[in-house]
Amino acid sequence: MEYTTELLDRSTGDLDTVSLGNWVTVTEYGATKGVGSRQVRAILSHLGLLQEQLEASKSGNTRVARRRLTVDAVKAGLGKCIYPRKAGAFPFDVLSPKGQAWIDQRWDEAVQTMASEIASSPMVTMATECLDGFKASRGSDMTPQMEVCFLSDHFPDLLQVDICRITGASPRMVSLHVNTRADQIRAWKAWKAKALPNQG
Repeated sequence: MEYTTELLDRSTGDLDTVSLGNWVTVTEYGATKGVGSRQVRAILSHLGLLQEQLEASKSGNTRVARRRLTVDAVKAGLGKCIYPRKAGAFPFDVLSPKGQAWIDQRWDEAVQTMASEIASSPMVTMATECLDGFKASRGSDMTPQMEVCFLSDHFPDLLQVDICRITGASPRMVSLHVNTRADQIRAWKAWKAKALPNQG
């Protein structure tokens, strides 16, 4: 989307509209690289462009963790954090032409570094291949929680940082899903261990 600004022409006193170039959302930028919204955020977090921030949820009743542009990235003109005024609309980030060029210069190296981190561990490589195979066999997409639980079930010794690398989910979300799964298992075991009510 083309962003514009208005500048005062001091010689005429008119406001001139000046183009700021084509700005794109983080997800749109990822699409140009052939990756999804989670993966592009994982890569931009690896580059230090995004960081986790706690923000109000859509309902306004709770706080959720989102990967947003860092203050330094905004100050450097690499993008902007947009907070829509419309009630119920999600906040989002846009990358400036300068930001897109900055990422373009570092993208391939970041992808290779992240891939080498996965390839350096046989367990992580096996977990990645197992998850990819399972996803290909399904008729529908998996949510981040489903992916995290799948990896936790099949590879209990897998570190959370490795689950982040495989799924592209943020550390906070991986921790949340792992803890939720543990709570559900504990509740199920407690229910299973309860004596049946006396039918006599």
